[in-house]
Amino acid sequence: MAGRGQAGARRAAKQPLAKKRRARKTAPPAADGWPPAIGEAKVKAATGRGWMGWFVILNTMKATSLPHKEVAKRLRAEHGAPDWWAQTIAVAYERARGGRKANERAGGTFAVNVTKVMPVSLPKLFAAATDPRTRKSWFPPGAFEETSKTDNKYWRGRWKKDSKLEFGFNAKGSAKSQIALEISKLASADDVEKTRAAWKKAMEKLQSVLQSSGSRTK
Repeated sequence: MAGRGQAGARRAAKQPLAKKRRARKTAPPAADGWPPAIGEAKVKAATGRGWMGWFVILNTMKATSLPHKEVAKRLRAEHGAPDWWAQTIAVAYERARGGRKANERAGGTFAVNVTKVMPVSLPKLFAAATDPRTRKSWFPPGAFEETSKTDNKYWRGRWKKDSKLEFGFNAKGSAKSQIALEISKLASADDVEKTRAAWKKAMEKLQSVLQSSGSRTK
């Protein structure tokens, strides 16, 4: 009986520790910007380094003394960070060092990032997303003025006159690809979640468009 009682006591002692471990895994990003909202595994899979690896590079670079654009540029040119990720890493570092609020960018404006993996090839995703005829069926309401486009890589433009919209496209295999967008120059933090929700819904519509076009070609 004594053995059972001791075993029960040990199990009871372990339960709070297990709960703490689960809480650490599910806890949201801290208010001071650390840990970043994007997980360690995701940034490492996309860039080849985890957050600490990038932060060591940024510390060595003395990034806190450099303009944001210079930091992102050097991450791309000197360390091979993909364009969208260079911006994201630079912002995460600035937030962790206490330089910015969540989603805040240089100049006090705000930005939103939305990504989605689609079950189609990269060329098919790029063509469907950028086709003016298809655009009408999935874009949120608002005027979009295209400024530049690089096949199967980038698509940029002005959104509702004052905001900037940039899409990045990446292959995830022969029949899977990712679209990643950033809407920047939002006027306030209040615009962030509303804009994020609108573009998440838009991504779902784009996937429906792709599925519909796929069923017609079968």
